[in-house]
Amino acid sequence: MMEKNPTATGVTIAEEAIRVVWSEGDTSRIPEFYTADFVAHQPRPSLNWTGAPETMDWTGHAGLKAVVNAVRASFPDYTETPELVVADGDLIAMRMRNRGTHTGSPIGRLAASGKRIDVVDTMFVRISNGKIAEQWGLFDEFSVGLQLGLISPHDLPMLGE
Repeated sequence: MMEKNPTATGVTIAEEAIRVVWSEGDTSRIPEFYTADFVAHQPRPSLNWTGAPETMDWTGHAGLKAVVNAVRASFPDYTETPELVVADGDLIAMRMRNRGTHTGSPIGRLAASGKRIDVVDTMFVRISNGKIAEQWGLFDEFSVGLQLGLISPHDLPMLGE
């Protein structure tokens, strides 16, 4: 009998969590993929591109569900696509493309704009007992701001005319 490769299993768990929870928005399945005490060590966003309350808590199943729901409320067609995946034991690193159209909830004073975002997201997760226990991520908020028109390239000396 062949023994399961824990690294390959971790990759599958992380990729399925992205597909099911983030891209399909099925938050009822969060407990299948994330530990009850899950923690996301995300940097405090400098640009609130989701419209979610700034006090959003990324811990546990309830916190994660709130974040997913906030993102999908503003971007109902939101998807995350892993493009590069590297694994070492219980750590999985991913470079992803995140896409969506702002047709839902307002973002601050910005009403649904119909504008699409297509940005790079880098994520590391730690797998524990077959579930995601921790996550570290860095999302290209600057590109989101430019693509949604929250930041004008003309206001930036290196991009403006």
